[in-house]
Amino acid sequence: MPNTLAHIGINGLLTRTLIKKSDFFWIYFGTIIPDLPWIFQRVVETFFPSINGYDLRLFVIVQATLILSIILSGAIAFISNSPKKTFLILSFGSLLHLLLDSLQIKWANGVHLFAPFNWELLNFSLFWPESFPTYILTIAGIIYFIFNWNNLKLNNIKLKLSFSQLRISFFLFVIYFTLPFGLMQFPLEQNNHFVQTLSDYENRTGKPIELDRKKMKFEELTKSYFIESIDKSYIKLVGIETTNAYKISVKGKFIDNNTIKVTEFHEHIIWFRDGASYIGLGFILLTGMISFKIKNRTIQFN
Repeated sequence: MPNTLAHIGINGLLTRTLIKKSDFFWIYFGTIIPDLPWIFQRVVETFFPSINGYDLRLFVIVQATLILSIILSGAIAFISNSPKKTFLILSFGSLLHLLLDSLQIKWANGVHLFAPFNWELLNFSLFWPESFPTYILTIAGIIYFIFNWNNLKLNNIKLKLSFSQLRISFFLFVIYFTLPFGLMQFPLEQNNHFVQTLSDYENRTGKPIELDRKKMKFEELTKSYFIESIDKSYIKLVGIETTNAYKISVKGKFIDNNTIKVTEFHEHIIWFRDGASYIGLGFILLTGMISFKIKNRTIQFN
């Protein structure tokens, strides 16, 4: 998926064009709503390393769908003093985010625009994260943020914590965090991210497999490469003569339950995507701090 800076430029330009006088903070925050489950996954894996990685991945796949992103947009919008407009901004931002994600090449990955009715991953596979279009989008995001820096004073961010709005917001948050438990079997049956293949350890042999942006390690003793799976275990790779990449994507077939014969692989430049995403998240945090500070922002209780 594109980095956060790339999303900022596209979302900002289109949202301000279609939804007049949209607040920059809500625009920028809308760019990361579909990514929040993946951030949540990293946090959970860090603090609970023994958690079932396959179940966690299925849970996150559901949360990252368009419909769940819209539900989260509603939960957040109902604590603002302009719920309808905020909801439109966040929902539109989520849709733009997923559409942009669908353009990039992501083996074993993609987006869900039509879940829960269709769980096939949508992926147009036009360009890699490390390619000229992504670099242009990233630069455009930086330019857009800098160009609109002085316009942050036009923001009108306020929170309105009325009992009725809080009740609706809480209800939507409950749906967002509980509904995935009832839907996890559908991405499993569709073999999204090849979770079904990977979790059926005893019957992997002969099955095709794809892995997206996974860690690599080299075992000096056996001169063998290994790739990290979804559950943090490592699978041996054959067919790669040499690579210095820290993360790669692979296509291949299991020749036994813990060995993949690689037919294609792609090396990822980690510092670019991760670095641009961290900078983008910093921009969003800074925008939030400024937006709530200027004009003596208040939280209204009713």
